This record gives sequence, structure tokens and C-alpha cells, in this order.
Amino acid sequence: MRTGYCALLLLSAAFVMVSCKEMYIQEPEDGITVITPMREKKEKAEPSAGKTVKEEKAIGSDCLMSVPQRVINTHVLPGVIYNQVDLMGYEKLDLPTGDRLLIINWGCESYHLTFRFETSRFGTDTSRVKQWYSILTQLLYVIEPAIESPVKIQQGIDEIQRYLKQDSMPVAYNVPLTLNQDSLMSGMVFEQVKVLGDTAVRLDATFTISGI
Repeated sequence: MRTGYCALLLLSAAFVMVSCKEMYIQEPEDGITVITPMREKKEKAEPSAGKTVKEEKAIGSDCLMSVPQRVINTHVLPGVIYNQVDLMGYEKLDLPTGDRLLIINWGCESYHLTFRFETSRFGTDTSRVKQWYSILTQLLYVIEPAIESPVKIQQGIDEIQRYLKQDSMPVAYNVPLTLNQDSLMSGMVFEQVKVLGDTAVRLDATFTISGI
């Protein structure tokens, strides 16, 4: 089993190389992680008739990806607040569980969805890494029916469960997990859990699809 999982890590490393060239992560003084896409360049296209203002801005930005689309089905999870800043889409809502969710839709050469959960239900001991992976799967399971996106949340849940069962290496944050091996490279990364207060923490998981 050790050999098979090592092979998976080699494939995952390739995913990280693709994903990391598109983003850098800053840590402002308030401790909030800001994910900023590094814009990939392309040949400038001539504006065509019938495009909206947002579509024209997408062309002018030299970014390969188009204007981000909403991914939450509001018939399943109502109360979503949507905002767009440049070519990044933000969807925010309070979940029925009492937790909060912010989805960040971003990327240039690749498609990224960052799921940012804030919760006060599970304590603040971030050293219990396996527990936080399990909690992440619970939170993803709550929102999975409402997500309309190329990202497959259930694949992420399944891969986390496989990762937790392996015994070839310690479970850790920031480990790239490969979700499938077809023509589109797909993967996810669960960042270090961050403490926000006496009882609140933040969980960030980013799903990436390359080659679309």
C-alpha cells in the first residue's frame, strides 16, 4: 500500500505545480488569508458585438478564464449574497448548521473554488488534524447537493476518507489530493485550520481543475 500511495503523491505534486503558479497567499495583520490569482497572459482578442460590460472586462484583463459564475443553487441553499470583484466571484451564506460559508471562484488557466467555512461547533485545537479532515467532510456533505460546478464535491469527500485510512505517512494539512486521472487534472488542498477567537475557527479547502 506504501508504494501505491507514494505514486499518488507524485501525481499530486504535479497538481500542486499547476495550481501554485496561478496563486500566492498573503497573511495580512488580521490573520485572514487572501488568495490572489496571478494573471496568466494571452493574446488580446478584439471585442465582439453583443458582449456585456463584464465580458469585455474579462477580455481586457488578459485572463484565460471568463467571468466567474454562481455555483450555489439557491433553491437548495437560499439566502446567498453574491459579489464580484474583477474576475473573482464571492458567494456568502449562513448554513442551516449555524456555520458560515464563503465560496471564492477564481483562476486564469485553471478553475479554482475555495470553500471557506467558519464554525464554533468543534473547539479550537488545530493539532487534531485527522479530526479536522473529518469535520471538513461533514461540512462539504452539507453543501454538496447545492453546488452546481465542474468541481465534484463528492469526489473530494471520498478522497479525504481514503487519505485518512492510509497508514504510509502521517495525516497533515496542505497535502494535495488527486481526485481523478482523466484528461482534466483535478485535485484539492485543505489548508491549516485557523483560530478566529475563543470558540471559532476557519477551514479553507480549494478544489482545482486544470486544462479546461
